[in-house]
Amino acid sequence: MNDLHSFFSLLGVLFIIIIFIFGILLLIATILVYRIIKKEKIIFPRFTLFLLDTMYYPLKRFFFSLKLDESVVDRVEIDIRNKISNEEFISSKIKERIVVFPYCLRSIECKAQVSPEIGVKCIKCGKCKIGNFKEMCDNNSIKVFIAPGGSFVKRVLKKHPKSSVLLVACHAELNEMMRILSSKKIPEYGVLLERTGCIETDVDMEIVKEKLFEVK
Repeated sequence: MNDLHSFFSLLGVLFIIIIFIFGILLLIATILVYRIIKKEKIIFPRFTLFLLDTMYYPLKRFFFSLKLDESVVDRVEIDIRNKISNEEFISSKIKERIVVFPYCLRSIECKAQVSPEIGVKCIKCGKCKIGNFKEMCDNNSIKVFIAPGGSFVKRVLKKHPKSSVLLVACHAELNEMMRILSSKKIPEYGVLLERTGCIETDVDMEIVKEKLFEVK
């Protein structure tokens, strides 16, 4: 009986220690996010990114409980990933770069078919911004994909494992895709949508074009 009591006492102590450590990590992550937003300066980017990735879901729930914009967590992570990967991305050959646009950027009148292998088969109908951009990329031998979902980027990488990837998406999808690419050591850069939502979103194509053709 005494052994059983000691065992449960030990479990109780361990549980309190774990909760304490979790609380400290959550506090540190929150302070780092706040500092990055206010100071616009990223310190120890790799450590900060590791901590934010580790505390991602608790941190977003914490922000939500405080009625704060939880997308800030994704935006900060995207900024850090861009900072870490930018040098490698702009050092890559332009013709080895690919662009991945989100499905929601299309016009609601889009007639293009969807393939599980290559995503949306753009017909360059001119009803959204993608057609003209794809025409420009085709002329420069740069591949463009329209992803039906965040996990689609995994299929792209199977066919183009040595490519550098320029991603366009909303904060949550973009962070998810960049997390996948960074885990595979793929040079990447992310551009956030200017207008989000499930249909007819928008992005500044000049920013996308500028980053796509940026070289070291």
